Amino acid sequence: MDLQRKKLVFLDIDGTLIPRSQKMSEKTIQALRQAHAGGHILCICTGRTYCEMPEEMKKFDGIICAAGACVMWKNRILLAHYFSDQEKKQVMDLLEEADAVYTMEGFDDLYMKKENYESFVKRLDGCDEEEREILKLFERTCFCAEVEKMEKVHKCSYFYAGKEDEWFRERLEKWGMGLATFSQGDARGNSGEITKNTFTKGSAVRLLSEYLEIPIEDTIAIGDSENDLAMLRTAGIGIAMGNAFDYVKEAADDVTASVDEDGVYHAFRKYGLIS
Repeated sequence: MDLQRKKLVFLDIDGTLIPRSQKMSEKTIQALRQAHAGGHILCICTGRTYCEMPEEMKKFDGIICAAGACVMWKNRILLAHYFSDQEKKQVMDLLEEADAVYTMEGFDDLYMKKENYESFVKRLDGCDEEEREILKLFERTCFCAEVEKMEKVHKCSYFYAGKEDEWFRERLEKWGMGLATFSQGDARGNSGEITKNTFTKGSAVRLLSEYLEIPIEDTIAIGDSENDLAMLRTAGIGIAMGNAFDYVKEAADDVTASVDEDGVYHAFRKYGLIS
């Protein structure tokens, strides 16, 4: 296969490949299969860490996870960023001050304090089935433990914080860290993910395209949320989902249909990845 004539495509998961129900539509599945059969290279580019990803998405040849903190090609880790012990403590202290429920997220496990986990479960009790899918993910991957002892933390996610975004941003900026809000986090209060500023989905996209020796102009990225901005701006063509935040749409080269209207399928058709 002549990679120079094929497209390298980066796909976000939540709000792009899957809706709140956590189930990909048949049209999306068909589009992925057809594009791959046509020789295009499809890569996941998600804020989720590896352990949080659905098993079927771990079968993609390229995986960028933890919002760019980990870059993989065919199960080989090309790059991995982690919090230092000091950064981990600073973030946890900040989230304790904000009275937030939070998880420290690594490659293999999610760690959450027992009282945080119990609070999370209680808050989701009685929610609709779509929100219950989130709880099932935590039940499958989360260890209630002394998070201070967790090694190799890629990033942190928090929910139900008692402080607004700007409060977090002002403090995180001093430590060389950043905050991205969740595209589907409305039902979980003030929520978002905290990462180091030394990496983004955009830097990971460039790294993988260079590793594969595919020109950046032959790359396409599709996403919907704040942590997708760098990815959309870096790729040759950046496409925002119809359900994306307005500022994400403004930063993109194009806008496709929403995730509930098979936006990935329509984008693939428009740009010739499938017939």
